[in-house]
Amino acid sequence: MYPKYANLTLKVPNKRGKLVKMPVKLKVTENHIEFISSPFALKDEIKCLKGAKWLGFDDPPKKCWRVDNCRRNTIQLRYLMGENIFEWFDRPLIRHEYPRSLYEHQKDLADHILTYRTVILAASMGVGKSLSAISAMELSDAKNWFWVGPRSGLNAVEREFIKWEIDPSLNVEMLTYQGLVKRMKTWTPGDPAPQGVVFDESSRVKSPNAQRTKAAQALADAIREEHGQDGYIVLMSGTVAPKSPCEWWSQAEVTFPGFLREGSYKAFEQRLGIFELKETPQGKFYSRSTWLDNENKCAICGKLPDEEHEGHKYKKSVNEVAKLSDRLRGLVNVKLKKDCLDLPDKVYRMIRCEPDAKTVRVAKALLKASKSTIEGLTRLRELSSGFCYMEKTDGTKKCPVCEGTGRTEIWQDSESPERIYESGELLSEEQLARFEKVERDCPTCRGTGEVPNKVRYAKEIPTPKEEALKTVLEENEEQGRIVIFACFTGSIDRIRKICLSQSWSVCQVDGRGWNVYDAASTQQLTTDVLDYWHGDTEKVAFVAHPASGGMGLNLTESRTVCFWDSDFSPENRLQAEDRCHRIGMDNNKGCQIVDLIHLPTDEKVLEVLKDNRKLELMALGEFEDVL
Repeated sequence: MYPKYANLTLKVPNKRGKLVKMPVKLKVTENHIEFISSPFALKDEIKCLKGAKWLGFDDPPKKCWRVDNCRRNTIQLRYLMGENIFEWFDRPLIRHEYPRSLYEHQKDLADHILTYRTVILAASMGVGKSLSAISAMELSDAKNWFWVGPRSGLNAVEREFIKWEIDPSLNVEMLTYQGLVKRMKTWTPGDPAPQGVVFDESSRVKSPNAQRTKAAQALADAIREEHGQDGYIVLMSGTVAPKSPCEWWSQAEVTFPGFLREGSYKAFEQRLGIFELKETPQGKFYSRSTWLDNENKCAICGKLPDEEHEGHKYKKSVNEVAKLSDRLRGLVNVKLKKDCLDLPDKVYRMIRCEPDAKTVRVAKALLKASKSTIEGLTRLRELSSGFCYMEKTDGTKKCPVCEGTGRTEIWQDSESPERIYESGELLSEEQLARFEKVERDCPTCRGTGEVPNKVRYAKEIPTPKEEALKTVLEENEEQGRIVIFACFTGSIDRIRKICLSQSWSVCQVDGRGWNVYDAASTQQLTTDVLDYWHGDTEKVAFVAHPASGGMGLNLTESRTVCFWDSDFSPENRLQAEDRCHRIGMDNNKGCQIVDLIHLPTDEKVLEVLKDNRKLELMALGEFEDVL
């Protein structure tokens, strides 16, 4: 059936911005759509389609545009033809009766799933969106589901299944995002797709080039292909786009390809920001100078009216970030905790630990010795947390370059022996003709086949944060539960020692695993971490890295979340804060967030996190909170 031609009439904006109908001739093949003839006014619309390429520079050149022949481009062309592609989401919500008791906002979330079937639930942590999804699954006509999420989130959801006695007729397969990647790599055309999928903590699929995003897109496409509008694709997160408003693009694409006009992450970023051309010794490139998050910013340079505008007059811009909430209406259901639950506000508290003169001198020396700003900042964060990473030699290991043989091959120029290449992949055919392979001693191990085995360890140094944490532990002895987050393994190990020294048991969750230590410092190898936390032990501290233990868990037994240190991930911070501030907490005792501040870098990290949070709230339509 390929190739074939199609004559369409598309609505194209004229010079005055009004839409006028113009004829377009297309050549359609299995993989591409070529605009054989199209008006110049359609150029911007074509450039927004996926895979847009001008063929005028090809050999031989063709004076036309080409785009990918895919679902999202077909939807966009239907829109240009005048069809209402958003009609499915313009329908009113269909209200349902639920057998179990739900909050009104939970019913609304479940109704959104059952009515539109392909949705993003941008609901704050702790409002009960997991129970909404479970309730929707039980009332749907779908029996086969995938539930995809981070490991900590899956552990919590499995407990929810048991707690709420989920309908036994449902077949739910639980997968981590890494497990989904492996599953989709072995997926073959014709394999039966589940009728529904829930992507929990969907911010995991915010990067279009990440393997887990591609796997999520492939699974969602398979559901659409097999089940059409009877399939369910549900994305859920309390932090949908924590770092950049562009992170909405991939999630919208997984949910409903073509819902957003822009055909690529880069095109979406170009619309939301102002870019300037920069020159470096390596070449020229465009760098984002600011987001279009304030209509008073100049549309050309991003500066405010009272600032200097070099080479141009001030031109008022459009707040594209704020417009996102309207552009995503129907696809996204926003539920903020302050609008849904009558919970006491989180109380933020900083404990400032004054650095001594020696620490200040060491900080200055580290900063001076650092080769880059990132290296200097990392070293200062380590120093502020009371340790520094060092290396020691622990025997030898097989050389990774020669794999223990002691010999490697190089490409050497027969005419100029001093010219050598480690690999022949970068050589042209002409060069390969005069280069030859030569075997020599491995320069890494010098022919021995072994190299020193370098082991990194954390050398602890005195820090006032230790006494500050002991004070916080003492304040929470009556409660008997406390949650402590840290972003370095060196910090986590030190916190565990401090807690054990104060007769607290420890549930430790980080990249090395889930472990339990009783108050006598004995590791309980057969004890489940969450069972131990929810059990009868007198004093238990939940010590975790926010990326490992800061998502999906319900830790409302504690009224305090303490941050020994923080990283620059807004998602990690926001998710970790709300482990205790959610349905089931003690409203009388409330929830306090404690930050231990030592060096100025600790406060600098918090400032960056707050700025990123403002962008996310604006994209959700929360202007008052931003102001």
